Amino acid sequence: MIDPNPHELNALAAASAQGGAYIESLAKTDLAQFTAQEWATLVEVIVSAFQDHLCQAYANDPPF
Repeated sequence: MIDPNPHELNALAAASAQGGAYIESLAKTDLAQFTAQEWATLVEVIVSAFQDHLCQAYANDPPF
């Protein structure tokens, strides 16, 4: 992402927090130890959190 706006920066922070919470729930910190399903779920958690945060932010503050 080049030159993220404030909404995108906040969405990144929210996605990072959700991803971190998921990793903590697994009690694993070595990504090489993740199963294929755990990895796929981590990606889904991060992407979903990012998109959800942006949708909410833009619903409250449209970019146009």
